Amino acid sequence: MDEGGRPTLADLLPERLDGIEKKVRDQLCEDPGVGGSKLAWGLIGSEVEKALKTVLDCDLLEVLGKAWATMRALQAYADPALHPPGETAVVNLGERDMERELHPVITVTIGECPPTELRFTITLRAHLSGLALSLRCPFLTGGTAGDAKVSAALSYGEVELVKPEESRKLVLPGRFNFDPPLEIPRA
Repeated sequence: MDEGGRPTLADLLPERLDGIEKKVRDQLCEDPGVGGSKLAWGLIGSEVEKALKTVLDCDLLEVLGKAWATMRALQAYADPALHPPGETAVVNLGERDMERELHPVITVTIGECPPTELRFTITLRAHLSGLALSLRCPFLTGGTAGDAKVSAALSYGEVELVKPEESRKLVLPGRFNFDPPLEIPRA
């Protein structure tokens, strides 16, 4: 949870990311300067895990809100010819499933070797029932989640580190606001 008590992306992950140490070692050992080194791989893996959780320590509702703002059902509210700036509306999106991929990158540097970027994929899955969004054209200002369940999968390349069924399942708070509001992009 962030300081406002809202869930973060990191809240979806289990306490320990099993397998991350081996994947980091495999990737970094491709560099000849690192491959033959005797390194504390457990420490390196735990530092990468900590860095990944730090990167994912961002407001889950904000991430979902940015995805909602791009939904076709909201596009007309960004057009000032159809909805003048400042007009307020509530858009009921009903029941739907959504999925969004994010790609956090952790840069690792060991000794004199050039930095290596580790690109992860986190796939958010949400089932929403009764989602209603509050708008002040052309912005998304908040909403009510209704019955919303969110989970995530985490992978590195082709290797799943956290399967969707291993993710913590979160229930979103009933009412939420975006401060600052999120702009709805024009189609």
